[in-house]
Amino acid sequence: MAQIITNQASLQYQYGDTNATVLSNIATAVLEQPLSVEKTSLRDEYRAGDTPTFVLRIVNSGNAALNNVTVRDDLGTFPVGGGSVTPYAFLPNAILFIDGVNNGPLTPTGGEDGIVFTIPTLPADTTALIVYEVALTEGAPVAAGDSITNTVTATADGLTDSAQDSFTAVAAEYADVTITKTMTPSVVDGGRIVYTFDIENRGNAEAENIVLRDAFDPAPEAITVAVNGTVLPATEYSYVGGVLTVPGAFGTPLSLPAAQITRDPTTGDVIITPSALRITVTGTL
Repeated sequence: MAQIITNQASLQYQYGDTNATVLSNIATAVLEQPLSVEKTSLRDEYRAGDTPTFVLRIVNSGNAALNNVTVRDDLGTFPVGGGSVTPYAFLPNAILFIDGVNNGPLTPTGGEDGIVFTIPTLPADTTALIVYEVALTEGAPVAAGDSITNTVTATADGLTDSAQDSFTAVAAEYADVTITKTMTPSVVDGGRIVYTFDIENRGNAEAENIVLRDAFDPAPEAITVAVNGTVLPATEYSYVGGVLTVPGAFGTPLSLPAAQITRDPTTGDVIITPSALRITVTGTL
């Protein structure tokens, strides 16, 4: 942390039998410590399941080497209930660069609420980069508008002050849609077959204008189409040459709201309950 130095001078003078004193203005200077740290990421946004890459930039701007340089990353730990949650988990693949030269892997110490990197010696007028990956934990906030702020603190032998920087990533707004198809496992020729399409959205944003297409082979006849148990009129879908499209060109658009995202008050884990849509097609083979 920089230190502000202030200074004021006094001037004495004499005229005749009179002694006088005048004060100068107050001059200031900034005394910078030689150690600084900056944290950045390759991306400003994250999604559930991401593995963000972080970059720590540690600079020794002094004219002497710094020994036992330690950099602690709190991994975004924040309080929840009577405990705390750490939204990032370190992945063991950190690499140290000193003035652009790869110095190989760097293994931190620490636990679930932070990690500490140690550089034994950082020469004068030198920049070190630590590049590493983390994984989002089950405690990472992923709802729209959420964010994660984590702070790094650097120290070195002989320095009375530490250097510090923070980085904030925001949760991306996105729909995360999956579809699972099942069908009647065994059908007699001329019998009825049922196709079931289960569609889910695990994202924090609504999925709009959903369109389901499927080319059946062999193509069932006399089909009925239902959405969440409600049978659709033929005007709501298209079925031509065994190709089904739901909704059809003039059908009502389908959508899925964002998943419900809550946090367990005891464990701090984020619980994602997806929104769901089921389309059922029944026909005769």
